[in-house]
Amino acid sequence: MKIVFTDVSDFEYPLISKFAADNKDLTVEIYKEDVNKLQDKDFDTDMLSVFINSKISTDLIARFTKLKFIFTRSTGFDHIDIQACKEKGIKVCNVPDYGSQTVAEFTFFLMLSLFRKINFSNNNGVKFSRGKELYGKTIGIVGAGKIGNNVGRIAKSFEMNTIYYNRSRSDYLEGLGAKKVELEDLLKDSDVVTIHVPLNEGTFHLINRENIKLMRKDAVIINTARGAVLETDAVIEALDSKRIGGVALDVIEGEEFSGREMEIIRKKENYDVLKNVLERSLLRNFENAILTPHIAYDTEEALSRIIESTCDNILKANKGLEVSNIVA
Repeated sequence: MKIVFTDVSDFEYPLISKFAADNKDLTVEIYKEDVNKLQDKDFDTDMLSVFINSKISTDLIARFTKLKFIFTRSTGFDHIDIQACKEKGIKVCNVPDYGSQTVAEFTFFLMLSLFRKINFSNNNGVKFSRGKELYGKTIGIVGAGKIGNNVGRIAKSFEMNTIYYNRSRSDYLEGLGAKKVELEDLLKDSDVVTIHVPLNEGTFHLINRENIKLMRKDAVIINTARGAVLETDAVIEALDSKRIGGVALDVIEGEEFSGREMEIIRKKENYDVLKNVLERSLLRNFENAILTPHIAYDTEEALSRIIESTCDNILKANKGLEVSNIVA
């Protein structure tokens, strides 16, 4: 069987190369580009492994006539047309939980940066703005999966008060003393709102221009989940009118267009694409907005877990065994 890897980082490359060398019965091709940039390739492959930069559309799937499996090296899979895969009988697998500790730690890095107003201070200390402690503050966790649970555990060590919003109760969080509330109450009562839900029809713009008005004027939002869970227009309006205290965004709507500005101009892209690019630029103008380039998951340990899990699944598929973590 043949497996094609795309979106491969410099860290992943030697790990995947070793996997290829150790499994001679597999034909392995490795590309650093995302699959959408490999338009000249007519992949005759049984399996495909991608990251979130590759947008797996119906048209793209049509190019892969032999494809049986897609292994995304991520927890989220909103970059893949799941319905199209189901219609073609293609199994889609993800890597859940690989970054549950990593992302939780990064959430607190962003939280501390906001509370201590890192963006307001320069290296020589001439510019300075006094910050606040996390101790005694209320953290509102949106999404009580493994990342949300880990955030709750770390919050406990800071002696923060924890409330959470989730479809079902979290025995783990409640064991730490957290209280389950409705989203509206969470937004009203939190000093910091941190987002840890997947992107789907139910969570698209979960926090939006209407309910963001419920937040305290000095409260902050952190998003390390998916950009479109948080309506960017709402954030910009809230920052501009000083209705919230700040934001830290590792993800943002339209982040896939970052670095492609010249391409967008040449192609005369539609308004929505241009709007996404402009919004990122607008956010950078606010000193109380911290933007990082989707790196919350990106540690050596987490990437190693991704490759290990993905390659294990590929070997199962190659041997005709039942694969793990099927999402479609």
